[in-house]
Amino acid sequence: QDFPSLDPYQDGEMPGSIRVAVAANRGENLDGHFGSCERFLVYQVDPEAIKLIAARSTVEADAAGDRNHARAALIDDCQIVYVQSIGGPAAARVVRAGIHPIKVAKGGGARDLLVELQRRLASPPPWLAQVMGVPAASLARFEAALDAEQ
Repeated sequence: QDFPSLDPYQDGEMPGSIRVAVAANRGENLDGHFGSCERFLVYQVDPEAIKLIAARSTVEADAAGDRNHARAALIDDCQIVYVQSIGGPAAARVVRAGIHPIKVAKGGGARDLLVELQRRLASPPPWLAQVMGVPAASLARFEAALDAEQ
């Protein structure tokens, strides 16, 4: 059922990269709801490369008592999850797991969305800087002003 092929990847080979999950049903597309997608495509993304490193089936998670918890646990090594939609309790579970949900209702090609994210890595907005674990340039002037006041 048009399963995308994985890119070769070794943990640690892309320093400064982020890991991103995409809710998918068919192919390499963002076309799934967090609570009902067939799988999560997992990508490693840095300013130079986008690698599909895993495709994680949600079948076992759906058999769990708390599906939202099991689905969040499936992608708990990711910093971001792209979904077409996500319910309130599921979004809360994802955020508690340290994953930033991004809703793109129209969906689309996973790599197309990730290219847009990739463009923002060099000069990340505050939310992305936080996800990446780096200080946001746009916040630096406020931090400098705060230091000057103390």
